[in-house]
Amino acid sequence: MSENVRPTKRALTDLGRSFPPLDVELHRVDDALIQKAQALPAEVAAGGAERVRSLSDRVWFKIKTNDLRGAAGQVDTPAEFSSESSAGLPSAAWWIVAAGHRQSDTKNRDFYARLEAESRRAAKGVPASVNSTHLVPTREDYRRWELEQIALVVIAMQSKVREVIARAAQTGKVWRASIGTFEIGALVKQVDNESYLAVTADGFWDAKALAVLLDAVPGVSAEDWQIEPSEVMGITPASGQVIYSTIIPADSLAAILNEVNDIFL
Repeated sequence: MSENVRPTKRALTDLGRSFPPLDVELHRVDDALIQKAQALPAEVAAGGAERVRSLSDRVWFKIKTNDLRGAAGQVDTPAEFSSESSAGLPSAAWWIVAAGHRQSDTKNRDFYARLEAESRRAAKGVPASVNSTHLVPTREDYRRWELEQIALVVIAMQSKVREVIARAAQTGKVWRASIGTFEIGALVKQVDNESYLAVTADGFWDAKALAVLLDAVPGVSAEDWQIEPSEVMGITPASGQVIYSTIIPADSLAAILNEVNDIFL
């Protein structure tokens, strides 16, 4: 089970925020209430969390920081997004489902009082006195999480591709690395004041994976790459291996070297 506490779109809206770019995990959003909520799973495990008692149909806990208030809890992940599906999300996760400001001086405007009133209205037509089902994450929340995970995998994969290229440029030799079930290699050679780059791909039969690999090099478009059916730059394609080559601009290679030096050295 994920121990990060993610805000739903509803909670983000309550906080005056919208979905950030896909490379930002929602539990890392720079917000006081969201960051306070990250301690909730440990507080619950230690028996120190405070229940939202007025919402008796589900287990929700209070989050408090300064004048901000929130409600959060564990929610089972729908089957279409769970670990048994292609999305591979945890079977259950922690979510901030609503947020607002403390207004204890006016009881009917207090966050938890308003949340109770909202859930009582939602219970009309059902036997329960309160119904907080409308607070649980929606399909949009899970779809955002799924896309976020895909984006983070792509970022990590492209970073590894650039690292391999940088290592090849630094050593003048073929540098290889594994990415999941795939293996890539790179060789950089200087010819007539131009840098030639060859990248090998083993197991990259998926078109999307190939696109990610080829898009990892700044300043080099998909049209700049050429597939090499035979030996190039001293590399002969092995069985099941594909080789792509291109001229890499000097500033692009410098950017890759700077990135790798900053992160990996």
